[in-house]
Amino acid sequence: MLFQRIYTALLFLIFFQIFSYGQDSLDHKLTPQTPELAYIEIQEQYIDFRKLKDSSYQHQFEFGKALSQSFDSVGPHVNYPLNLNLPHYLNNLTFHFSAIDWKAPHKIKYSYYLEGLNNDWSEPTNEPKVHYMNLPHGEYTLKIKTIGEAQIWSTPFIYSFSIQTPWWRTWWAYTLYLLVIFAAFYGIWHFWQERKRQEEEIQRLVKAYKLTKIPEAIEMKKVPQESSFLNLVQTTLEAHLSDENFGIAELCELLNISRAQLHRKLKKLTGLSTSHYIRSMRLEIAKNLLETPGLNVSEVAFKVGFSNPSYFSKVFKAQFGYAPRELK
Repeated sequence: MLFQRIYTALLFLIFFQIFSYGQDSLDHKLTPQTPELAYIEIQEQYIDFRKLKDSSYQHQFEFGKALSQSFDSVGPHVNYPLNLNLPHYLNNLTFHFSAIDWKAPHKIKYSYYLEGLNNDWSEPTNEPKVHYMNLPHGEYTLKIKTIGEAQIWSTPFIYSFSIQTPWWRTWWAYTLYLLVIFAAFYGIWHFWQERKRQEEEIQRLVKAYKLTKIPEAIEMKKVPQESSFLNLVQTTLEAHLSDENFGIAELCELLNISRAQLHRKLKKLTGLSTSHYIRSMRLEIAKNLLETPGLNVSEVAFKVGFSNPSYFSKVFKAQFGYAPRELK
């Protein structure tokens, strides 16, 4: 009786093993094999990575030398590189792959997923390739799986690669950008501070020299005295010579005369308009002052009513044909 039970258990175990083997064999025939990566196109060009270490083969491509330095080796019996690390400008890639479905090879479909770019698997397609254009720099992992007539997904094929960061996106480049921006802001701030200091110095000198009388020894080269009116005009202007705000309106008010009358009389006596006569008189005095030792161009400009030494030099040169510093 015991022997009969042992015999029955052995028969059941043998039958179970035969059934399991048959089921595994059937599943193997129904499920497509894990897909394989056939080759990779770079910049839409077929590359034989096994020959890429040959310099003569590298010269067939503009990027041949750079590409040859971007991977460690090529796997056995395949045509794709291992540990691929591409330069940032080699970022147009086409992956060609293949798989076998023993029962219905014409019905096999592929789905792929690029970690680092996509969020999910693609829709199944009959086309055994995928193209990625203008990939940004970063780390990527390509996963490919297949499905056949039995609607059973294969084990995914996995391939990792990377694209280098361009130099202008590196940490040291950003550091350089910050330094340049800081230097620009510092330059602007320094220029503003220097300009402010110069303006304050000019204002200080203007106030100081407005209180200083012109030396009586200096004589202006005046036009011939043809009337007492011209003497009055010149005397009035000399009294307010260092006042840059003293102009035609103030002169008319002191002389109790209209602008039109003043212009008409000065035009008749000197041949100059009122504004030109006032400026000409200031510049004639400035010319005499420049011949006096101890006074520089800025000081003379302030004395004759010019708050801007640069503008003074410009009109002085226009009047006499040479710059004030040349006279000094």
